[in-house]
Amino acid sequence: MDHPDINDKIQSSGRDFVNDDFDATDDLFHGTHVAGIAAAETNNEEGIAGVAWNGKILPVKVIDDTGWGDYADIIDGIRWAADNGADVINLSVGGDVFSLSLRDAVKYAYDNNIVVVCATGNDGGSVLYPAAYEDYCLAVAATDYDDLRLSWSNYGPEVDIAAPGDQIISLVPTWYWGPDSLPYAYGDGTSMAAPHVSGLAALIKGLKPNLSVDDIMYIIRYSADDINSTNYLGEDEFIGYGRINMEKALVPIIITTKKITILKKLLLDD
Repeated sequence: MDHPDINDKIQSSGRDFVNDDFDATDDLFHGTHVAGIAAAETNNEEGIAGVAWNGKILPVKVIDDTGWGDYADIIDGIRWAADNGADVINLSVGGDVFSLSLRDAVKYAYDNNIVVVCATGNDGGSVLYPAAYEDYCLAVAATDYDDLRLSWSNYGPEVDIAAPGDQIISLVPTWYWGPDSLPYAYGDGTSMAAPHVSGLAALIKGLKPNLSVDDIMYIIRYSADDINSTNYLGEDEFIGYGRINMEKALVPIIITTKKITILKKLLLDD
């Protein structure tokens, strides 16, 4: 949390459900990398620029220093974030076992008008949970530098959207590389794709704070580019509605298709 490219964005010391304390300091690297993609500082002549230049980070630790966690901590983390001011919850975690309690936690956030963004997983199989709870979250697949879905990006009818997840440079904790090293690294995965979408959701929420969670999810889905339309026209199980397009989502006047008329109204009306 002392990283120079995000320390001014940290809203509080957060909550650590792994060690049961109120210090969510990252002892792996994954959380810092994800947070940097979503909301690293901008115009500070330091490192990278996060997607949500106006966003703040509320850190919640639910995985340990080996990258493992359990549903109970994830559930507690979701509910704590929902009760402590989060507008968007990014879940770059996943498991392959259905849990009614985990679903209910995601629904709790959704019912509190919070956009929940989840990584689909990286083993080329079915969409993991909580991303598979499609009624209450945005499930995010990953694309590469050629704007193609990555073969290891999990797929299924639950997929909503895709975002870049190949060789994404972002922050790592200042201890990660050792003294005098630049605290940045490249990362691959739907874990890296999800915070692109979370950052976009935060920008939309900042632009129009009165929009509902359904409105924001609708905007993100229907402003996407259908980059695999040659083989799969329209919504499909690989990238959902397409790869996010922030220009369309944030400047809706350029959207002219009849299907998106409601989207234009959402962002342009007071």
